[in-house]
Parts: sequence; structure tokens; C-alpha cells
Amino acid sequence: MAELLMHLLPGGAEAAAQSRELTPEGQSDPFDSGIWPLHRKEFLGDPTDWANDPKVVLLGPQAAENAAHVPFILDATALASGGSRVARIVVTIDYSPIPVALTFWPGRALPLLGFGVKYEGSGPLRASAERQDGSWRMAARFVSAIGGGCTTPAAAHGRPDWQEGFGEMRARFWPDTGRLRVWLRHPQDTGLAAGIAAHHLTEMVLSDPAGEIARLELHQPVEENPAFTFQLPPGLTAPLTIRARDTMGYRFDGVVAA
Repeated sequence: MAELLMHLLPGGAEAAAQSRELTPEGQSDPFDSGIWPLHRKEFLGDPTDWANDPKVVLLGPQAAENAAHVPFILDATALASGGSRVARIVVTIDYSPIPVALTFWPGRALPLLGFGVKYEGSGPLRASAERQDGSWRMAARFVSAIGGGCTTPAAAHGRPDWQEGFGEMRARFWPDTGRLRVWLRHPQDTGLAAGIAAHHLTEMVLSDPAGEIARLELHQPVEENPAFTFQLPPGLTAPLTIRARDTMGYRFDGVVAA
């Protein structure tokens, strides 16, 4: 399914092939990270049935040109073959001061997500997909970064009028491919910049008249003014509804005609 979006990425389909080659099967860690076992225990529940799996495709840059905006696409649709579904995907960043970036419950959507994160220092970003049988399958990509993604004030604070556009939501749905792109104006303050309290999105829910389609749990490492790409199933009934909320109780709603 990742090939459906390859035209958006530098390198095209070759990038997905390289992602599979860089993901060794089994429980070895190609980055020999000392904190990965701790993250696995704390954020995944210390599962015994886990393994790296080339079926989980994770695309991202080798180096962060902008530590406040590091784009990724994860695709776990290959895990869903054979009738097994992906229940959730947890995205973590090794050695980040705030290691959990987001949790994605694909629900009726495909387990594919485009997103951007902040990077405070070099390290691997990991996408861990839990299947309905309780097993976990992972992929990771190392990003070289000079830091400052989480401890630098949001760019919005450099504008005295930034609150005028706060909460603005834009979205577009392509019915022929099922791709949905959502953008929301929000400072995504981590609370680590001097004098600026934490203020970030906590949840985004997609739904249609039949009920919830997919859900995101969001944390501070998600980039400022975040944009997400979803892959929705065919045959959805319009309209699509997008609801989000943040740590200060603000709620954001949008509707997209299919």
C-alpha cells in the first residue's frame, strides 16, 4: 500500500525497498540502543512476542534538516494480510526527553500514517504495531539531528498575532485513492522551552455516519501545526468528521465532504 504514496517521496518506490532491507528480522537491534528495552517494557507492556519485521515500512530522512519538522510515513498494511488486523501502532523516539510521539488506532482505516515529529537529538524513531493476537512487529529508522526540536519555542511565539489562527483546520479527501490529509494550526508546546507551558494536542478522531473510523493519541513530540495523512477504506459515506482536543480543553472540529 505504501507504493500508493510513493510519488510524494524523494526516491519513489526505491525508498520503500531500502526500508525493508534496513529492517532485520528477529529481536536484534541494529542500533544497539540501551534504552529500547526500557521503552519496550514501559510503553508496550514488555511483550515476549515481538520482532522486527520488514513488513512494517518506515520512511524518514537520514538527517533532520529542520529538527522541528522531521517527516515520516509508516505503513503496516502488509501485516494485515491473511485476515490479521493491526490493533494499534505506538511511535517512540529513543533518547528523546518525551519518548512517546503518538499512538495510532487504525480501526476501519488502513494501518498507514504520515506525520511529522520534533527531534531533540540523534536517535532511532520506532514504529511498533500490535496485532489483534497480542504480538508486536516493529521497524525503526535512525535520524541524525543537531537537537533543539523539543526545547526550542514554537515558531508561533515569534508572532504576536499567532492566536488569531489558532485551531484553524484544513483537510482534503481524495475518494479515488482513499487518502485523507488533515492539517491543524497548533503550537504543540512541549513545556521544555523556558517560560512556555506545555500545550499540545492529545487526541484526533476521524468518523463517518457509521461511527469512528480511526483515532490518534498525540503527545508533545508531534510537530507544530501538525499534518497527518490517513489511508481510508473504500466505500465511506460522506461526510467525514474530524474532532481533536488539546491539554487546555480546546476542541477543534471539521467536516470533509467525500
